[in-house]
Amino acid sequence: MLEILITLILKKSVEIILVLLLKKIWAWLLRDESFQRLNHFLKMQILAFYLDWILLKKSLKFLPEPAKENDSDTSG
Repeated sequence: MLEILITLILKKSVEIILVLLLKKIWAWLLRDESFQRLNHFLKMQILAFYLDWILLKKSLKFLPEPAKENDSDTSG
């Protein structure tokens, strides 16, 4: 009987501690500074994905061709 009571008390204590910890984490995440930092990070990620998409979409014909090297013709 005492073991069951101790087990229930421990379970309830752990539950209360986890709820308090989750509340602290949510309060920290929803703080204005954290929210703005996350917002800025997401904007930068969207910009990076957009630029990557634009560069992949751009045709390679607009890029200059590499210079051809003929070392065998110039030696001698």
